[in-house]
Amino acid sequence: MDKNKVLEALTNANVVRFGEFTLVSGETSPIYVDLRVLPSYPESFDTVTSAMAELVKKTGADVIAGMETAGIPLSTAIALKLKKPMVYVRKKPKAYGTHSRIEGMLREGDKVVLVDDLMTRGTSKVDFIKPVRDAATVSDLVIVLDREQGGEDVMVQNKVTLHKLVTLKELLSYMVDKGFISQDQYSKVLVYLGE
Repeated sequence: MDKNKVLEALTNANVVRFGEFTLVSGETSPIYVDLRVLPSYPESFDTVTSAMAELVKKTGADVIAGMETAGIPLSTAIALKLKKPMVYVRKKPKAYGTHSRIEGMLREGDKVVLVDDLMTRGTSKVDFIKPVRDAATVSDLVIVLDREQGGEDVMVQNKVTLHKLVTLKELLSYMVDKGFISQDQYSKVLVYLGE
């Protein structure tokens, strides 16, 4: 995997926004990384999902599971590249039909790799692990970006190995070096991250 190509792809897709944002965790952040825009930038999306496919392949997984919603397009592209089966995991059981949280076919004994866009604290990821473990085996999570705010520790506690393409600090360092953001913007985020 060429990390600089991934950093360039993320920068070209304009995934970073500055301001005041409320995260899933409820906390306020001076930066928002919107990886949901990636499919709107086909070249960047291809670069990122090809790099993710390399990480997924190394896990030896039988099935790729996308987490609703950002993980679904990512896992679809990866599954097509690797010619592997794919399922997706809902945040909540659907209120009709099978009431299932997993859409697609999982068999007992399947080794599943979870796929999502990014991680902050990791607590929202834990909710996706249980329904998959009820049906199969999961011990790996592949994401595009780690905000490095405790999520990896939460994954370790849940016996899941985190595989990431880049960290938020790596992306911001690349962006400041290439002149896409100011040193002031970079410094403010580092302070927020506790650096």
